[in-house]
Amino acid sequence: MTGAAVTGPLLERSGELARIESALTEARNGSGTFVVIEGSAGIGKTSLLAATRAAALGSGMRVLRARPTELEREFAFGVVRQLFEPALVDASDAERAELLEGAAGVAAGLLGLGGRATVDVRRGSEVDHSFAILHGLYWLCANLAVAGPLCVVVDDAQWADAPSLRYLAFLVTRLEELSVTLLVATRPSDPGVDPELLATLMAAPSADVVRLHPLTRTAVAQLLESALEDVPDPAFVDACLRATRGTPFLVGELVVALRGGGITPTAQAAREVERIGARSIGRSIQLRLGRLPHSAIRLARALAVLEHGDLVHAARLAELKAAEATDAADRLAQAGILESSLPLEFVHPIVRRSVYEGLSGPERAQAHRRAAHVLAEQPVASARVAQHLLATEPAGDDWTVKRLVGAASAASRQGAPETEAVFLRRALAEPAPPDDEPALLLELGMAEASAGLDGWTEHLARAVDAAPSGAAATDAAIVLADALSRAQRFIEAVEVLDRAASSLGPGDGELALRLQAAAVVPAMNDPATAPSVASRRSALREHVDDPGAPPELLAAVAFTSVAANEPAELGVKLAGRALLAGRIDSADSEGRPWFSFTTRFSRTTLALLWLERYDQLGPLLDESIAEARATGDGGRLAAGLAHRGWLALRRGDLRAAEVDSRTALAATELPAPPIYRVFQTGLLVEALTDQGELAAAEETLAPVDSEAERPALNATLLRFARGRLRLEQGRATEGLDDVLAVGEVLVRAEVVSPSFLPWRSEAALAELALGRRESARRLADDELELARAFGTPRARGVALRAAGLVAGGEHGELLLREAVDALEDAGARLERARALADLGAMLRRRNRRTDARELLREALDIAHRAGAASLAARAETELRATGARPRRVVLTGLESLTASERRIAELASQSLTNREIAQQLFITDRTVEGHLTSVFRKLRLESRTELATALAQDVPVSA
Repeated sequence: MTGAAVTGPLLERSGELARIESALTEARNGSGTFVVIEGSAGIGKTSLLAATRAAALGSGMRVLRARPTELEREFAFGVVRQLFEPALVDASDAERAELLEGAAGVAAGLLGLGGRATVDVRRGSEVDHSFAILHGLYWLCANLAVAGPLCVVVDDAQWADAPSLRYLAFLVTRLEELSVTLLVATRPSDPGVDPELLATLMAAPSADVVRLHPLTRTAVAQLLESALEDVPDPAFVDACLRATRGTPFLVGELVVALRGGGITPTAQAAREVERIGARSIGRSIQLRLGRLPHSAIRLARALAVLEHGDLVHAARLAELKAAEATDAADRLAQAGILESSLPLEFVHPIVRRSVYEGLSGPERAQAHRRAAHVLAEQPVASARVAQHLLATEPAGDDWTVKRLVGAASAASRQGAPETEAVFLRRALAEPAPPDDEPALLLELGMAEASAGLDGWTEHLARAVDAAPSGAAATDAAIVLADALSRAQRFIEAVEVLDRAASSLGPGDGELALRLQAAAVVPAMNDPATAPSVASRRSALREHVDDPGAPPELLAAVAFTSVAANEPAELGVKLAGRALLAGRIDSADSEGRPWFSFTTRFSRTTLALLWLERYDQLGPLLDESIAEARATGDGGRLAAGLAHRGWLALRRGDLRAAEVDSRTALAATELPAPPIYRVFQTGLLVEALTDQGELAAAEETLAPVDSEAERPALNATLLRFARGRLRLEQGRATEGLDDVLAVGEVLVRAEVVSPSFLPWRSEAALAELALGRRESARRLADDELELARAFGTPRARGVALRAAGLVAGGEHGELLLREAVDALEDAGARLERARALADLGAMLRRRNRRTDARELLREALDIAHRAGAASLAARAETELRATGARPRRVVLTGLESLTASERRIAELASQSLTNREIAQQLFITDRTVEGHLTSVFRKLRLESRTELATALAQDVPVSA
């Protein structure tokens, strides 16, 4: 009788099982639950999970299960594969197509789970797929739950791979609205591959933690009586309890030894218990194994190396013939060492560990190397092969290096940089051939930087130093500088690039230009390097007309040209050339990851935004976001949403700006630099401020408020937004301080153009509010002069408005009228409404009430359409002061929709399903359903077919 068998029914676990069954009931009722089962090895976690699975199946739930093993902790998404592959294999073609619809298909394709990969593998290393995979796997789980409630079971989570743990953590935060119970069992004393990530998962606020305790004396007595078929003496029970500490598995193993020794449970035999119990469990198993034929011992040792597997591979590793292996497996099952079913598996990880530790260190390493060669004959076993090679000793074997590098490449494509890094470190330790070392160091450093692991600076610096050529050193330096910039270590980034440039020879002019193009924007971000920006910009400008000028150079020159307030026509030409060169480069390039599409595209699209080429920019961003969703490029998606949100804000579409910002902020796992979250927060704060949602804006600002103080270019948008919020709150002095601080950073960074952030106009209005008209005039005049030189209508209109308000009188009226015209040309409807309201108020104060009414009514109408509550209230107050009696605007119809409701309604009107909408906005089906219910109620609609007509009637409802 085996140790597993003697435990019989679950003892003293009824309370724990009841808690889990309650969680299953909640999931069946549509409310997802998360249960953590904690306990030491052998305490009965697996048995409790088995009972749970039976209960779930009995209640009609579908069960997905996974049990990672100790060796496979670096098998990227190994747990995910165990959970979802069986469900996809068992599904019909029609069911599989439905399960893999949308984001789920992208993730499944990237992981090879049966989906259709939509990424260009040739450019795969350039794209960070990690968010797309997490997002898609969530929707695969959601799609499965639509067919019926799920029970997702993960045993031995302490051995789970990091990418799978990250997915489980992602799932837990979104579990509540799914009909899913997630059960995770773990040993708290075993930290596993990523203890911090595991601890984060286990500490989720929604977790119901079930801790399993040792069996009591009563339960041990019951087990002994059942297994030994005799009532045990109390002294005998006490001896067994001391020997096993009430651990069910160890009680079972002790009973096996007692039965084997023919010992009866008497008081006199208690000493025998102490003698047997003093032996380690490992020795007990080794003794049991030693009684079997040599073929069984060899098979057990081979399987201990493999951890689990089919009989064919275990037999090959054990060097047994098929018949011998079959007989050996039967004997091991009879001895309670292996399960009696296939594939071959030990009855408990403790047993496997005992057999494995019976091998010497050299024997293990050699066995793992042989296992790698045996498994390498399978077409899709690269990850398992690499797992075994991790357990071997370095031997300078090129085959080992090739296999590890191949597995690392696969992990990179699957969005698992931490796994990629493990394989690459081991490949370098083999060691790799000297010619391969620089490229491997580069890949290792990029993987570590992407995963946030220590060591990336050292490995990338070594890649630069070890580069075999100037071109390779340039590539590596740009990678290191990009990673440092993303970490907001701008001085170091610039130093790396300058050092690489100084080491180039006279014939490396093109490489020097690439390095200079990479350095100029990081140099703008720190006070120590900003003074060099002008000379860097000039050096790049000298080569902008060279045939075949690289897109990186053109994008950098377009960006800095706009920042320097050079005439807009020049910036338009440069940005256009950068886009064209980028398309040619993308078509011809083999796709080098160290020249990021996102970086050059971001610089070009920001230039177009400041150049006010909105009609050209909008489709570019829509296309880029759509492609990012399709290919799973999370970094590109984050940048696209940020820039499109800013574009919407510039156009006065506050709801669209809010939605794009909230979408990006809701997707917390987007693999973007932290500054993108700061950037998105700044946009959202501005959108909320303009909508009069000052409390919501303050709440949004709070988590990143300290980031606004950073004296870096990339933090200015957030500080500018905070300054505008403070001014709207009536805290003029604080607001002015923020806006002037933004100006200091921009001037130092050589960002002169008012089209980036019109800080002088905003500061002038704050100075005016504080009664300091002369300083307000200087600021307003400076901004107007710069705006006229730049030559775009929005920048000019914003500056004219401020100058008009500061000037007052007849001259002020002329400036405000010019501002209204310029802002109409710019398509900046909200800024135009501000100018109209200001002009109307000025005319009203000069007793020209009839002229004022027309202007104020138009301002009020635009403000209501835009949802700009504060501006609408001011325009209405001024309108009433003219003697007009505007009808109260009722918050019904389109005007009553929130930003999220409006966006969801727009998507629904385009025939998108709730699921497709949810995937686009990173929200749940239930959230979409709730918003649409509210939309139908507010618009008094009966069906989705009426949405398009209702949305087209964009007029305020008055009473």
